[in-house]
Amino acid sequence: MFELRMGPTPPDGRLTDAERAELELLADQLRRMRGMLFGYSDLFFRTIRSWAFLAILLLVAGSVEPFGAAAVVVPFIVPFAFLETGYLFYYAVFARRHAERLEQALNERFGHEVLAAHRLEAAYFYPPDRPKVAAFSLARPAGFMSVMTLGYAAGAGILWAAGMAGLVSFVDAAGPGPAWLLTPAALVWTAAIALYLLWTFLARPDERRFDTVLREAYRWPASASASAPAPAPVSPDRDEGT
Repeated sequence: MFELRMGPTPPDGRLTDAERAELELLADQLRRMRGMLFGYSDLFFRTIRSWAFLAILLLVAGSVEPFGAAAVVVPFIVPFAFLETGYLFYYAVFARRHAERLEQALNERFGHEVLAAHRLEAAYFYPPDRPKVAAFSLARPAGFMSVMTLGYAAGAGILWAAGMAGLVSFVDAAGPGPAWLLTPAALVWTAAIALYLLWTFLARPDERRFDTVLREAYRWPASASASAPAPAPVSPDRDEGT
């Protein structure tokens, strides 16, 4: 767990109560964001597994009479699972970017780089401010997280295709009637969610607004900037040739 360690002191050798309280508040907020990042990341993967097991169970049930209709809901479940897990990832991104800015703010106040976790994450996982779809980073498409994301998407695609096959078989067996609406409904539902998620992650409207506010938050006072300059930013891709 992150612990506050006092760095260089002001010229008079003392921290005021207000300065000490500010550092402690920032440290507490950083602990909260790190906990939030872990919590939502864990919930993200547990939710994926839960939806996958449910879809597989429905497909297995749909292969046995008299439960043939069970597979019909799979093409509706899989896109919704993407929507829900995208929502959880949405919070994980919030926590990571917030923690990044808090570490930068603490570094600014110490006058040198005390906290480097945000730069290590950018180098090891993916740069958070570059285009991405969930954890698939367009800046690092061969990275492990990008490949893992493609693997999860491929598995979900297989489940969706198997569900669509079961849905089509059910509609054919049902004969003339309103059941034929299920096929276009599943296609429209899937396309709508897929397009919305792509737009959300690539256009980043919410994240851009968040970034604008975050850059202004926790600013080091201008009067102190000369005596405690922030460390120069280092690109995590500098040594990787990207």
